[in-house]
Amino acid sequence: MVLLWALPLGVAVFAAAFPALRAMVFLVDAGLAIVALTDALLLGRPRLTAIRTVKPTWSINRPERVVVELRLAGRRRPVALFHQSLFPGAVAEGLPASLRLGPASRVEYRVTAKERGRVALGAHHVRVTSPLGLWQRQIDVPAEDVIHVWPDVKALSHYDLLARAGRQALMLRVVRRPGNLAEFERLRPYTRGDEYRLVDWKATARARQPMVRQLRHATNQNIVFLLDLGRNMTATWDGRSAVDAALDALLLTGHVALRQKDRVGLVAFDDRVRALLKPESGPRARQTLLRTACSLFPTLAEPDYREAFAAIRTHVRARSLVVLFTTVADEGTAQVLASLVPTLSRHLLLWVCLRDPSVEAMANAPPDADPETPWRRGAAAEFLEWRRRTLEAASARGLMVLDTLPGEATPALLSRYLDVKARQLL
Repeated sequence: MVLLWALPLGVAVFAAAFPALRAMVFLVDAGLAIVALTDALLLGRPRLTAIRTVKPTWSINRPERVVVELRLAGRRRPVALFHQSLFPGAVAEGLPASLRLGPASRVEYRVTAKERGRVALGAHHVRVTSPLGLWQRQIDVPAEDVIHVWPDVKALSHYDLLARAGRQALMLRVVRRPGNLAEFERLRPYTRGDEYRLVDWKATARARQPMVRQLRHATNQNIVFLLDLGRNMTATWDGRSAVDAALDALLLTGHVALRQKDRVGLVAFDDRVRALLKPESGPRARQTLLRTACSLFPTLAEPDYREAFAAIRTHVRARSLVVLFTTVADEGTAQVLASLVPTLSRHLLLWVCLRDPSVEAMANAPPDADPETPWRRGAAAEFLEWRRRTLEAASARGLMVLDTLPGEATPALLSRYLDVKARQLL
């Protein structure tokens, strides 16, 4: 439109020097006004409807597919630009999208949720262009689809697929321990690394390919997760909190334990116990664990370890593997944990202590021109040394310690859990 109206402006400049051209200026203005008005009338008020197809449950940090079908009444096929109202923390791929509207136009894009919880996709925004491209009309189609963003539950499906193929070790990084697996589970095809003593020769002859007997650990044992939601777990790395990293490891390990016929429980706490699930087994226990984990978020409250440990002593009588997720940042927290560990002597306690990658990066930072860099490096190195001594002291008292980075917590915990099962420590 701006370029079109530049034409009579140029004619008007010549009309200032040649009065005979003034009538032509008015004629050009009138003609362009008629063209613009006609183009606006042809654009009209498009009648547009939108139908969005989206899954009601998403996994955090996993791209999810969203499909929108746009239906335009009438014979026109205008060019349009499509956009979407997203929820806070969402990252979209494929928006805005350009398309030609019709009776059944389709837009497909992907959205990644960076935070857990209940969110909603909002209205559709479609900007339609007139036939001559002089006008655009924006159409807002109201819509709301509620979505529940859960922890990374797709990893559970991935494990199930590997389990059906007999290749869990590809994901779990399990160290095989000969002689500790005694219960027969099923027959499966031979894979590289299997022991020859497990080959079933009769099944091999029938199937005409090498078949091995898959054994399993002892079942009906307890694993209870003790999750700290207090201030120690509010640190974030790459947009994810320490609680999110702990939940990923907790859910996948719990899923593996339930598949192995073990019972799984959960105690989540900050200044009080926020969630309490007694050890149970079966599909219902898996769904309950997922729903509960989705509602857990870190707070700035001071964690009450005494109340959390008391809940374990009260509600978990049988000997269990108790997995404590927390970090240690001060001497007071370390002393409280040291005093409470003997109160759970009936159970096998595993402390998953998440390392802070930013502190390690600060301790290993190269020297630069900033005069404060040496001081930061020294403070970070001193903290890491204190943390190392604290964890060594905990190990010396008989506490199992798993010191891991947030991104490596899931495979590390899975391997440690299966190691405990293989060594029959329960």
